[in-house]
Amino acid sequence: MGSIDSRLRRLEEQGNRCSECGHAPDERRPPAVVDEECPDKSFDGDPYETCGRCGRPLYVVLRVVYDPPAGEEGGGGYRWP
Repeated sequence: MGSIDSRLRRLEEQGNRCSECGHAPDERRPPAVVDEECPDKSFDGDPYETCGRCGRPLYVVLRVVYDPPAGEEGGGGYRWP
């Protein structure tokens, strides 16, 4: 019975963490940067991958978007004061 008790204790210590990915539901995930203009600097792999056990995403996806320069139509974006 000792091994069952120790296994149960370890599971209880994990709280609500997934046993496969190790993430808790409210825990921050590592970032996966997606930059379509510079694919060599983008995340290598599937940034939208989910855990096979709990179904939660493994990464926070950050998509890099570039605005046209200020002199072009629709460009400029926000200027810092």
